[in-house]
Amino acid sequence: MILQFPPNGRRARSGLVKAGREIELESFRIIDEEMGPHSFPSDQWQIIRRVIHTTGDFDYAKRVFFTPDAVSKGIEALKKGSAIYVDTRMIKAGLSPWRLEWHGNEVVCPAANPQSLELAQKAGVTRTLAAFRDCAQVLNGAIVAIGNAPTALLEVRRLIKEEGVRPGLVIGVPVGFVQAEESKSALIQVAEQPSITVMGRKGGSSIAVAIIHALLELAEDSDGR
Repeated sequence: MILQFPPNGRRARSGLVKAGREIELESFRIIDEEMGPHSFPSDQWQIIRRVIHTTGDFDYAKRVFFTPDAVSKGIEALKKGSAIYVDTRMIKAGLSPWRLEWHGNEVVCPAANPQSLELAQKAGVTRTLAAFRDCAQVLNGAIVAIGNAPTALLEVRRLIKEEGVRPGLVIGVPVGFVQAEESKSALIQVAEQPSITVMGRKGGSSIAVAIIHALLELAEDSDGR
């Protein structure tokens, strides 16, 4: 049984029981207190705070980068019910079904398609790169979230620059030592593409999940529910 929280309709429909929600709110309060004064806009701070909540690492406050319209474009895409294309099954598994139900956002992992392995072998590229190349035509207006594969992020950037693909938002947060930092630096140089990234080597699927959850919350809040 899911306990309801009075009198907020959105919280009443959430997948958190009351005790879990109270712990989350107390965690956010502690983060706000320890962070102290800052200059982040409210919507950006909600995203950064959830990343800190996920990692326990305040260093992310210095690393999360937003293009000027990233949050608004992400909210707009989610409210339209746009699909979320991810590079790992971990991101798909980590996203809360009850949050996704708010606006009917489907989560798709293109690399899970068996065809992507064959395409990768033929082209001599990584499976995730091949998978995103293969589904380029459906990325327009969608959310793209890359948490693990820098090669996939570089391919998405190429699709944007060379083939005119226009995702609603790119969340590019691959973690690692090979091409991760470079792929994120390349992403933010695409001025026409709304994006959120984490500069440096840090990142990962859990960070992508945290960012998407924060955006889903912001989209729901903007409905006034």
